[in-house]
Amino acid sequence: MRNLFPALNKFKAYLNTASSGFMPATALLEATKLLSDVVEFNGEVNSVDYMEETVMRPFQREAGRLMKVNPDNIGLSIQTTEGLRRILLSLEPKRGQNIVSLDTEFPTLPALLRSYARRFGLELRVVKNRNGVHSMDDLEKAIDDDTFAVVLSSVNWVTGQRLDLRELSRVAHEHGAWLIVDAVQHLGMLRLFPEKEGVDALSAGGEKWLLSPDTGAGLIYASDELLDAAKPITGLLNNEPPTGEWGSWWGLPEKDPWAELKPANGVRKLDFGGGPPYLVAAAFTASLRLINEMGIGEVERHDLRLAGRIRDEALSAGLEVFAEGSSIVTIKTGLDYQAEERLYEKLVAEGISVSHRGVLGHYGIRASPHLYNTKDDVETFLEALFGAMG
Repeated sequence: MRNLFPALNKFKAYLNTASSGFMPATALLEATKLLSDVVEFNGEVNSVDYMEETVMRPFQREAGRLMKVNPDNIGLSIQTTEGLRRILLSLEPKRGQNIVSLDTEFPTLPALLRSYARRFGLELRVVKNRNGVHSMDDLEKAIDDDTFAVVLSSVNWVTGQRLDLRELSRVAHEHGAWLIVDAVQHLGMLRLFPEKEGVDALSAGGEKWLLSPDTGAGLIYASDELLDAAKPITGLLNNEPPTGEWGSWWGLPEKDPWAELKPANGVRKLDFGGGPPYLVAAAFTASLRLINEMGIGEVERHDLRLAGRIRDEALSAGLEVFAEGSSIVTIKTGLDYQAEERLYEKLVAEGISVSHRGVLGHYGIRASPHLYNTKDDVETFLEALFGAMG
C-alpha cells in the first residue's frame, strides 16, 4: 500500500490527510492512458458518447460502490463548493424560509450560504457550539416547519466531531426540510451510505480522504426525491440525445436547435451541461477504486484504530481532545496559541506533517491518519509532540 504513495518518503511522518491526501501512483497511470489516447487519437476520444462510456461511467460505478447507491445518482464536481452550489441553485426555496448550519463550519460553506440566503430572502440559523462541539438537541431546536434545508459538514474540519446523520435526517424530514451535506472530511475515511442515512444530497471534494488532490476532483450525490424537485438551469448535455446518442444527431439536416429536448434522468440533470473534465474523472476513478478494493469498512477500522491510539495517548498525558468518532484528532495542549504555534513549527521542522487549526477561540494540533499510515507514523508523531512539550 505505501509503495503506491511515493510522497510519503518526503516526511518523517505524514498525518495530515484532513488538509490534503496523497494521490496513488495508479491515478497517474489512468490519467496518462487517457492523455495518450487523446494525443494519439485512439478510439473515438472526440466523441461525447465514447467518453461517457469509457471515462464517466467507470467513475460513477466506483463512487456508487463506495456509497452503495445507484451510479446514476452520482455526478462529478469541481471539489466541494461547486457541487454544493450546483445542488442549491437547482432548488427553489420560498422567501422567508430558513437554512440551518453550524458556527464552526469551514469558511467556504458560510460564504456560499450567505450569498444563497441573500438571493432568495432566507433566514440563516447558525447553531452555536458548546466547547467546540455541537449537540443534536441544539440542532433540533433550530429546525422547524419553515426550514428549507439543513446544510452542514458531517465531520468537522477542526474538532473531528462526527454528526449522527440518520438522526439529523429524521428531524429534518419531519419538518419537510432537505438534508444537504458537505462530506469532504467524511467520505473516503468513514462509511457514508446516504440512502441508509437519509441524506438528500452531498458534495465531497477529492483532495482529502478520497485521494485525489490538486486536480479539482469532487463528486455529488442526489437522491431521487431531490432530483424530482430540482429545476436547474440546463445545458445541452443535461438532456437525452434525441437519436439515442449525440454522434448520430449532429449531422441531421432536419435538426431544430431550438426544439425542446427530453431532460436526462438521474444526476445528469445536474451535470455541467457541457463536456465534463474527463482527465479529472479518470484520475479520480483510480483513487476511488483503490479505496473500494481495500473496502471502506476496513479503511474506517484502520483509520479509527490509529486515531484512537493518538487520542488515548494524549489523554493519558493529561492533554485534551475535542471529539471522537472520526480520524481527525485535535489535541488541546493547554498552551496559548502563539506557544502552540511554536510547538507546531518544531514538529514541521522535524519532518512531521500535522496541522494547527482553530475556530471561534478553539484550537489545537490536528493529526489525521489515513489508510497509508502505520502505527510507526503515530508513534513518531507522539514521541516528537511529547518531546517538544518537555
